[in-house]
Amino acid sequence: VTPLPDVGDQLFLRTREEGNDKLIRFGVLLVLSTAIATGGILVDSTATVIGAMIVAPLATPIQAIGLAIVTTRPAQIARSASILLAAIAVVVALPWIFTALLHIPVNLETNPQIIGRVSPGLLDLFVAIATGLVGAYATARSDLSGVLPGVAIAISLVPPLAVVGICLSQGGWDQAWGAFLLFAANAVAMIICAIAVFSIAGYGAAARHDRSTVKRPFAVVTAALGMLIVLLSLASIQSIVQIIETTRATLAARAWVEGSDYTVLDVTSKNGVITINILGS
Repeated sequence: VTPLPDVGDQLFLRTREEGNDKLIRFGVLLVLSTAIATGGILVDSTATVIGAMIVAPLATPIQAIGLAIVTTRPAQIARSASILLAAIAVVVALPWIFTALLHIPVNLETNPQIIGRVSPGLLDLFVAIATGLVGAYATARSDLSGVLPGVAIAISLVPPLAVVGICLSQGGWDQAWGAFLLFAANAVAMIICAIAVFSIAGYGAAARHDRSTVKRPFAVVTAALGMLIVLLSLASIQSIVQIIETTRATLAARAWVEGSDYTVLDVTSKNGVITINILGS
């Protein structure tokens, strides 16, 4: 198991004893990864988006919150949470401003990088929990540091927030909410998993204060997880209903054009409206 001081040095970006060097490096990497992710999304380049995932340092303050809760450090919880909130604002604002100022045309309905991140479901939360467990375990075990790039790719943090900014610049409020929900699911899952793994690793023995001092942050994280489960469950149910409606409409449309020169191209369902595209003269 990695010694607690080493884990703290790796995750805590700002402490009373140290300067702002780590925080500055974090900010530089955050801005660069946001720029890479935004470009990859706009040009629909999966490789570029994956590169942004590897560069992105956003998992650090998220895991730091979990470690600070386990070691009962209220001040560090506040610092890490503040850094995380500021980072979220930066990652959302930069693509928003960039896309809006340059008047870059973005089709929110056809861009695969956007479509894949605006409709999260319960399965995304399960994947986030599994990835969060691996990430926290690799942080607690120095001999598993080689798996961290894989964790960075699997966990979805910067790209969804970049999608939020892009969608907001185009007036896509529903898509922006879906992308933010995906980020929130990953972030909360990472905090919960970090708390579980770091507690099992024995870091709680170095608690600096009574457990009651971190009761409120833990309750907030737990409540957020419960709320996400409800929201993602509703989104999953809506997706299932949409699939059923589309399937039934497709069968009805094909039966309607059977024996004619018309062909059903595709059938889509959105917000309760079914659209059937048919080709023929």
